[in-house]
Amino acid sequence: MSSPLNKTASASPEETPAAENAIAVPAQPVVSVIIPLYNGADTITPVMEALYQSSFDNFEVVVIHDCSRDNSAEVLAELNQKYPFRLFEFPENRGVSKARNTGAREARGEILLFIDADCIVQPETIERCVAALRQGDSIQVGGAYTKDAWDKDFFSNFQSLYIHHVETKNEHPDYIATHCMAIRKKTYEEFGGFKEDYFIGHAASVEDVELSHRLIAAGHQLSRPANIQIQHMFRFNLGKSVRNAVKKSKYWTMYSLYNRDVTKDSGAASYELKVNVGTQVINFALGVTAIVTWSFWPLIAAAFLYGINTAVSFRLLLLIKQEKGWWFLLKAMVYYQFVYPYVVAYGSTMGIIKFIWEVKLTRRYS
Repeated sequence: MSSPLNKTASASPEETPAAENAIAVPAQPVVSVIIPLYNGADTITPVMEALYQSSFDNFEVVVIHDCSRDNSAEVLAELNQKYPFRLFEFPENRGVSKARNTGAREARGEILLFIDADCIVQPETIERCVAALRQGDSIQVGGAYTKDAWDKDFFSNFQSLYIHHVETKNEHPDYIATHCMAIRKKTYEEFGGFKEDYFIGHAASVEDVELSHRLIAAGHQLSRPANIQIQHMFRFNLGKSVRNAVKKSKYWTMYSLYNRDVTKDSGAASYELKVNVGTQVINFALGVTAIVTWSFWPLIAAAFLYGINTAVSFRLLLLIKQEKGWWFLLKAMVYYQFVYPYVVAYGSTMGIIKFIWEVKLTRRYS
């Protein structure tokens, strides 16, 4: 099996010498926390602060700076005066897969823990990841989002609640996301790390899903224990939430078509979301039909489909009500059931068109 870890070896960035600081660095750490950083100046400081408040202290931090366009370099230089992370810098932007593969290759730990530059570990996150890998039967373990986002706005908290719900439904999921993914280094190297091609490794950001699927295809089990969680910094408003949904649904649809698992209940691409999108698109057509024909029968059918949609999403809606109350639930239902499905439908349609053109016709990705 060819390995992207080997492919990028000649292009490895040089390590930036660490500044003198008061925190001791273990010579042979058990865990290497790997963080790819691109335009993360506003988020990396609380990420680093949280890591060094962990209950588990036998770890190193490896940051791969992927040629940011903001002032991330200056922020990293300031942080390096306080925290003993190892820093590698790319001279040009190479994408998240190459960044993670470089971090994995340079890591000294037995266990690799991938997180994102906008994800806050909880005090027990690292310790529980190590315990789950060492004591369980799973080859790869991960954590879900917390119920509360780092940000306190509606759209960020809605997104965090939704992802928390779909990621905690099944302890043995079909993929582990890199916002919190732990795997032994020897296993990672055996399977060749993350793909670095244009589609999976750069544009689509589904490299974690693809690696997880390879592990499962080889007969291995993945695990996402409910007590392993990480807090995400979304910084969402309506526009950012919509753009994120379009991008994710577009590339997820492309990958799902390629992988032939479009109907699968898979993490954020949950069956609740798929039912929501399907029923609401049909309901839109029924509403137009009712207006054109001046008939109430399409509206009765639409009400029936809406009832099915609500029943399928009942556990998600109940979680939202329990955590945030009735007013938040009302806003969430309006957004999730009357805005979000059309946004996702648009992104999915773009994904279908892109898949036909780039995969089937021009063979840009095969």
